[in-house]
Amino acid sequence: MIGKGARLLIVDDESHIREVLHDFLSQSYDCVALNSGEDALALLSTESSFDVIISDIKMARMSGLEMVPHILNLAPEAVIIMISGQRTIEFAIDAMRAGAFDYITKPFDLSEVDAAVRRALDHGKLFKDKLTKASGSNENSVKQLRRAVDNEEFVVYYQPQVDIESGNIVGAEALVRWKHPELGLLPPADFILLAEETGLIIPLGRWVLHMACAQAKKWHQAGFPGFRVAVNVSPRQLQQGNLCETIVQTLNKTELEPDCLELELTETSMMQNAESEIEILASLRKMGLKIAIDDFGTGYSSLGYLKNLPIDSVKLDQSFVKGATTDPDDAALVMAVVTLAHNLRLKVIAEGIETEDQLKFLRLLRCDRGQGYLFGKPAPADPIEATRQARYLPEDRYVMSYSLPPT
Repeated sequence: MIGKGARLLIVDDESHIREVLHDFLSQSYDCVALNSGEDALALLSTESSFDVIISDIKMARMSGLEMVPHILNLAPEAVIIMISGQRTIEFAIDAMRAGAFDYITKPFDLSEVDAAVRRALDHGKLFKDKLTKASGSNENSVKQLRRAVDNEEFVVYYQPQVDIESGNIVGAEALVRWKHPELGLLPPADFILLAEETGLIIPLGRWVLHMACAQAKKWHQAGFPGFRVAVNVSPRQLQQGNLCETIVQTLNKTELEPDCLELELTETSMMQNAESEIEILASLRKMGLKIAIDDFGTGYSSLGYLKNLPIDSVKLDQSFVKGATTDPDDAALVMAVVTLAHNLRLKVIAEGIETEDQLKFLRLLRCDRGQGYLFGKPAPADPIEATRQARYLPEDRYVMSYSLPPT
């Protein structure tokens, strides 16, 4: 990952900064420069092989911070560097929390940029080198993942979803982890992209779906009827995975009612889907399944397209929830999304709820469901390791403690 072998994406709506960075870095790297977050995400949705992404933290329409969650989804192996005219520690902390590896303030010396890019490239090598040591080669990495799928070397974690009005837990999102025999427990960012590229996401997704539906049925049998489980679906599963047939077979085998299964798809995948794939979602919805858009609200797509999609709910992106009680602009966006969704008869699920003030604000807006560390971190179904408290329920009259029900 040195010299022209490294690919850099530069995103800045200031033409002078963009041109200076592009001209300087192109001497050593393969560079692409774009003037907006929207253009960057459109490119990353079709071409994700960038090693480093340099973005301004503040841009028109979509900021660099708003872009980060989508970058992590579309190009999880890319290392992010933020640049900003704000020279305060608060902005640097925001960049790091969002997922940036490094932070450069304007005006900057080009030598400083060069050093930051080199650090980023070195950082990007670490996980690949670690995996190569265990597997011996990139080809063996694929073999390892294929073996893991064959041997079911995975575990499904669950994060609670709560009805904000009542405080009752009503469901959970299923999140897969790889129990690597040498590297330990790996998060999805470390293997989902490889699974997508190799097509292994289809058998892996089928296994996760079965495990999640079987677990939901256990919760029903334990006295929690109507408990809903949410499962992520990748674009490749929708395009090539015989999704309808797989879901019908899984529901029949686990005896789970269709309305207790919710499928989550990202904004990007929903917008890229052909008409035939939208019809697949429509047919699944007619069966009784629920369909949700994940990470909604970052501005990558128009709100107006919601009315044309076969969906039941939107998951409000955690970046807006985080600032909803401190940033008037974020608060206004949250209010607008909730109002629009409800006018379209859609439910709203808020992601990333971490504080009681956030919960109280969302309840005032009549947001439907919530998910985040306030209620519980992702954990195995048995046992659930952590219990969280929900406060600021109706008129602050009571406090509820709960965890996912036992199996």
